[in-house]
Amino acid sequence: MNKKKYLSLVVLLVLLVSCSMQERIVFNENMGGRYESVVDLSQLMALGAQGRPASVDKKKEKMDTLVVFNDFLETYKDSIATLPAAKQEDIKALRDFSMQMNIDEDNGVMVLTIIKDFKQFNEIERIAYDIEKVFDTAKKTTPGSEKATSSPASSMLSTDKVIYTFTDNTFRRTDPKALAEHLGEEVVLSQKTQETIGQRSSGEGGDENDMMSGMLAQMDKELSKSTMTLEYVFPRKVISVTPDGASIGADGKTVTFEIDYHSLLNNKSKVLENFEVVLEEQ
Repeated sequence: MNKKKYLSLVVLLVLLVSCSMQERIVFNENMGGRYESVVDLSQLMALGAQGRPASVDKKKEKMDTLVVFNDFLETYKDSIATLPAAKQEDIKALRDFSMQMNIDEDNGVMVLTIIKDFKQFNEIERIAYDIEKVFDTAKKTTPGSEKATSSPASSMLSTDKVIYTFTDNTFRRTDPKALAEHLGEEVVLSQKTQETIGQRSSGEGGDENDMMSGMLAQMDKELSKSTMTLEYVFPRKVISVTPDGASIGADGKTVTFEIDYHSLLNNKSKVLENFEVVLEEQ
């Protein structure tokens, strides 16, 4: 493993032991709705503050910025139209996304929120990959967003690649490497999603996994304190949900699941290989 890959793993582990992440999707009757991903890196901010000497001259940072990418696309639509087709596609991936960065050093707050409103379910099929493109494009093209998207939070959001599907009243959040095992022939992924998954798979190796396992063994206690929370609100009653540990709310329509990062990243664990929710028929 080269030094760059090793450093990336170290940075990732620092993020994992210093954050909590929440993914929330609220669906309407047509299975459109709102996707929201929140990364709380307040612990990382506190950790960084401990390693710096106090300075009366240094101004504490405070920022609460909302970037609505549809506004950006409208403002610069003429300029975007002159770009090469591939570049236009990258920029248009920002459509319907919003990004909010909340930093308050005095109160130890550092939270990054990504939001996307969608009209049809297939708009979020590959949203985990689109978010990565949002960060890359926003850093280069959107005034004021470079600071937010260059933060460690962007790396955290870019690590968890999953595919979302909804077929025959069944919602799934599936690891791309396990699609063949969990998705039947009735589930048809878009060509773009299939191409992306193929490109990712061809570049994967085992060295990083071996190194990650060794690091995880040394950070067991710390990783157990950081969590990922999934919450999905459906328009109809939930009949069943897997994996074990997921709960159905009193309304019968809200599913919640929380897991610590040690359990999530343990190579022997497949707890989130396929998250499945079956709804009652319409």
